[in-house]
Amino acid sequence: MKSTFVKISVAALSLSPAVALAHPGHDSTAFTSGLLHPVTGIDHLIMLVAFGLLVGCLTATKKQKLGLLASALITLMAGLLAGKVFGLVSGVELAIVASLFMVSLAIWQVFSVSQRMVKLAVGLCIGMMFFHGYAHGVEAQGTLGQFSLGMALGASALMAMGTQLGQGLASRWLSVGVATASSLFLMAA
Repeated sequence: MKSTFVKISVAALSLSPAVALAHPGHDSTAFTSGLLHPVTGIDHLIMLVAFGLLVGCLTATKKQKLGLLASALITLMAGLLAGKVFGLVSGVELAIVASLFMVSLAIWQVFSVSQRMVKLAVGLCIGMMFFHGYAHGVEAQGTLGQFSLGMALGASALMAMGTQLGQGLASRWLSVGVATASSLFLMAA
């Protein structure tokens, strides 16, 4: 099983983009481009699924978890609009990379005693979604309304999938998996 995981990881990462902001998904309709964009960018894929894992690991009500997912989606969409309006600015890629490790640390923190730190970590992860949205906004093609609708659906599906996995696999060791996937992504970039 370990060798299969390594082979799949190497194959997937060898196809990953050279930089965080350079990945495909823009050569079709605006809606389809937005829908596929979170899946075709490994950095965005890791963050959205990992945030879902984080929410799934939390001991919170279903309503609270939906609120966290909605907050992350709203922050992502605000970043999308800002990216479309303001264009490329330096530091966004670094914030995206930092967010990958922040969500990993947040997952680890969920299993600690300090609920204050958990709340802080979750809040920071929601805030970091802005930068992922910003990168999407800079790259958005076609009608922003159609692109954002597709992106919202794609991002929601990835976070929902992560939430289900997080509920089923709730373990602090998920954070190690996220950090490993993030590190492999960076080494391949």
